[in-house]
Amino acid sequence: MLAAGAHISKEKDLNAHIEAFVAQIKRRQIQGSYNVALATSQLLLRVVSAARWTQIDQLVTQIKVLGKRLQSAQPRELACGNIIRRVLALIREESEDTNDSESGDGAINSPLITSMFSLLSTNDECGPNRQSQSLSDGTGRSIKKDLKPYIIEGIQELIDELKSIDESIASMGVEMIHENETILTPTPNSRTVLKFLLRTAQKRKFTVLVVEVFPNDVEKTHEFALKLAEAGIETTVITDAMVYSIMGRVGKVILGTHAVLANGGLLASAGAAMICQCANVHRTPVVVCTGLYKLSPMYPFDIESLIEVGDTGKVLEFEDGSLVDKVNVVNPLYDYVPPESVDLCITNMGGYSPNFMYRLVLDHYRQEDTTL
Repeated sequence: MLAAGAHISKEKDLNAHIEAFVAQIKRRQIQGSYNVALATSQLLLRVVSAARWTQIDQLVTQIKVLGKRLQSAQPRELACGNIIRRVLALIREESEDTNDSESGDGAINSPLITSMFSLLSTNDECGPNRQSQSLSDGTGRSIKKDLKPYIIEGIQELIDELKSIDESIASMGVEMIHENETILTPTPNSRTVLKFLLRTAQKRKFTVLVVEVFPNDVEKTHEFALKLAEAGIETTVITDAMVYSIMGRVGKVILGTHAVLANGGLLASAGAAMICQCANVHRTPVVVCTGLYKLSPMYPFDIESLIEVGDTGKVLEFEDGSLVDKVNVVNPLYDYVPPESVDLCITNMGGYSPNFMYRLVLDHYRQEDTTL
């Protein structure tokens, strides 16, 4: 009775924690792809630790149901769904490895602790037991007891890697930025780009042009520029209208992202698409800095559904009543940048062409989990 009461109490605490997390996502109290991804991973760690299941399918179903709730709370925050799918892939991988080791085919397989980004090397072979996800294989061993510690450890490793992603990307900056080069960035809200530039400035001297990104990120732009200037980087804030005239002096365009889609296209700060087109005209390389947790298996079939719209009052103030009634004002927070506008994607695992992103999606996600 005491054990049952303790379990009910833990279940209530977990449900309350999930409800609080859903409310935070809806109210945008957790903002930014990194913060959402980290918070989602920590929530899944708690859910898996408290979950009770007798078949691996039951755990997968629980995670999928939770994933649907989180996605419906904030449909355009793709990082949340990405982490859900990564954990589902990890669970399936652990189950398959355990089934392989118990199949008696002579192969020596131990449960593999799979991290968020260690699924690049996949095993396409399908043994007779790879579809089995039941509790018992006839030997009396409990898969729940066998797999749970490995799944928890895998999620914890995923969390640790999330925390080190920006440093991994920043370490590649010396290879990307040359001495006395001029860099332009239109994504001042990207912590990855900020760390990338700050880390590179320790060994390279270069100039940074920060696009104002009016009207949504003006304050963040000046904060971003101030941090660069405090690090000794020559920094200039320019308006969006100056980009074309100054692009001929730019050596590289460095972009941060909100999400990277399966076709290699990406969602970035509003105005980024125009800047990338301008860079393409001037043959200026466009380099994207992104962690693989932003990689989504979704394709941009309906681009408008992926673009979040912000406060139109920042574009046209409501005090201008004579104009407000006569025009339709839209203030998108993000732009869709097609893959052909990007030259290189720098991830925590190295640099890749946008055309290779579809392969990373196949390596990091399971097809059955694309739709939660």
